Amino acid sequence: MTGASGKVLSAGAFSSDIERRCLADALPVQLRAALRPRFEWYCCAGAYFHNDAHYSNVLFGAWCMQGPKREVVFPRLSIRTPAGPGNLVVFDPFEPHAVLRLGDRHYEHERYETDAMSVFIGFELELSIPVRRLFGIAEPVAGAMELSSRVRINAQTGATTIA
Repeated sequence: MTGASGKVLSAGAFSSDIERRCLADALPVQLRAALRPRFEWYCCAGAYFHNDAHYSNVLFGAWCMQGPKREVVFPRLSIRTPAGPGNLVVFDPFEPHAVLRLGDRHYEHERYETDAMSVFIGFELELSIPVRRLFGIAEPVAGAMELSSRVRINAQTGATTIA
């Protein structure tokens, strides 16, 4: 795939007992029962800041299978986590994030145009009571603002504004 810098592209959904067992073995015991059976291949040559507001009532996970060493960057939280082959990250899909080169603070399209693709297996964890406890997630507060598709995200910086 070429010409896709900045975008996370789906390469198809699948179910596999082998991948499910491998992924379950990589997760803490408390999360294994929450792992949904459907997975999706994703690839990107860097990804601009975005959220995945189309997922609901789950935590999203990305397990890097191949590609250059990258980081998943969460600017509002000041968190960066490795996203190279073998790395796995689980996060709130509503939280703005990007896939950037090591140390990059902003997404600049030109820097990623000729980069190799990173390939991920995307997975979901049900927001069950054990998952909520492990991640310290309380029940939603009535009337609280939610980051959703109504929130505009600056693709270069991850800054948010309400639409």
